[in-house]
Amino acid sequence: MEGRIKRLEREWDHPANPGPDPETVAHWASLWIEAGMEESQAKAAALEFLIHCQSTREKPTFTILNKWAHCDGAVG
Repeated sequence: MEGRIKRLEREWDHPANPGPDPETVAHWASLWIEAGMEESQAKAAALEFLIHCQSTREKPTFTILNKWAHCDGAVG
């Protein structure tokens, strides 16, 4: 998991790919944290979900979250 977090952070920090803003990541991570997920895993899941939304040009919504959660790419 730690390697996955570091890879996502590198992608996020790359100037050509600014990634989601920290407040948005924190907002989505709070959903997983409230559901009982450990904070670092929740942040990684939120970051991965938001990067997915950027790459597919979809607005992050609960509907998209549900679709993403049921695909092979979701953090489980």
